[in-house]
Amino acid sequence: MANYLNQKRLIEHDHFDPVNNLWRNVLVVSLEDAIKSKSKFLRFSDFYKDKRSEEIAYVTEPNVDFVKVCELAGLNHNMIRKNINYLFKKMENKEQFNLPWKRLTTCEVSNK
Repeated sequence: MANYLNQKRLIEHDHFDPVNNLWRNVLVVSLEDAIKSKSKFLRFSDFYKDKRSEEIAYVTEPNVDFVKVCELAGLNHNMIRKNINYLFKKMENKEQFNLPWKRLTTCEVSNK
């Protein structure tokens, strides 16, 4: 007889999509790399004054690859780009921000 108590019940919105999860993890790693680079650029601004970071450019500048990764992850690339730019602006102004991870995929940018 099967043990029904230990089985998790799946609900429509609670399904697991491994491909979607894979691309979300790719996106998380790219965002982590960009945040680390931005932090390093701000900390050592004299050294990095005329340098360009591919990690930061990947998540802040429009490109087809970022759009495709967001699409495969099931997320809106414009919203993620807007939120990461908002976070970078807060970092530049030395405002408090909560990492680890305020969700960058939720709309937290207000129309100020």
